[in-house]
Amino acid sequence: MDGRHRIVDRRLAASNARFDVYFDRIEGPDGVVPNFLMVRPQVLHADLVSGVCVLPEVDGRIGLMQIRRPHFPEPIWVAPSGFVEPDEPTEASALRELEEETGLTCAPGDLQSLGLLLLDPAVLEARVALFVAQRTRPLSDDPLANRPAGAVAGELGVGGLVLFSLDELEDLAVASASMDGGTVAACLRYLSLRRRP
Repeated sequence: MDGRHRIVDRRLAASNARFDVYFDRIEGPDGVVPNFLMVRPQVLHADLVSGVCVLPEVDGRIGLMQIRRPHFPEPIWVAPSGFVEPDEPTEASALRELEEETGLTCAPGDLQSLGLLLLDPAVLEARVALFVAQRTRPLSDDPLANRPAGAVAGELGVGGLVLFSLDELEDLAVASASMDGGTVAACLRYLSLRRRP
């Protein structure tokens, strides 16, 4: 052996419209794992990017939403996020998710990358592309642009956009036990960039 772990067999265990779940046989210097569970999104861009997470900047503050999931009793703080689509550039996916979930948009040049993130490489074979959308504005042609904070059609338990100062954002990202991992990383990377001269 060359000292590395290798997938020597992959067996599809389950599938839905977005994900395939595999049992992989892994062999390496530590021995064999016969049923290593790995979840792989069906749509992947370059560098295994399967999703986007976008921090909307509104008048110097950052917007986050609360969502409800049946697996957790409390609401969870998230930035607008979602899956990339086939043949859709990653930046276009980020702008689409921002528009769909908040009714906000920004010029393509105001969408700044915050890098890529591995959310849970022990289970998820994918990365998330992180962005900040600067100088956002309401969609002028969106009939829902002035919708009350909250309802996003077709989304499970999505709440409205809540704006945070940079200090409030940092406190939340550092201390909250109810914040999505991609959102935490995007917040801390954004705050780090803001502090640089």
